[in-house]
Amino acid sequence: MSKNRDDATLRVYAALEQYERALDIAAKQGALLAAELPQARLDGNFALEVAQGAFTHFFNSLSTIIEARGQVVEGHRELAVVQRKFNLPVVSTGDKGTIPKLPIDNGESLPRRVA
Repeated sequence: MSKNRDDATLRVYAALEQYERALDIAAKQGALLAAELPQARLDGNFALEVAQGAFTHFFNSLSTIIEARGQVVEGHRELAVVQRKFNLPVVSTGDKGTIPKLPIDNGESLPRRVA
């Protein structure tokens, strides 16, 4: 296995991890907005039709984020095929217990498992 391929694999992993985190943060913020909108309508004593268009767009955007998360899951499956085909290091996070850390460019460390 070449060092260049290993390094490239680790860079892709770090970028993917950051992307997944960004999607989860976006989903969380969208869910908070989705919860706040009806409460604001109730608190402000607005009619149901007030800002219905905005309400619909915000909820649809949350749905789009959830669909994007699903696309990332599918991307993981595709990367797994490449990993097996070229015998690249398996790099993952999750609830696997204590595992070595992988430094990434922003100074943080992420758990790593290489099989």
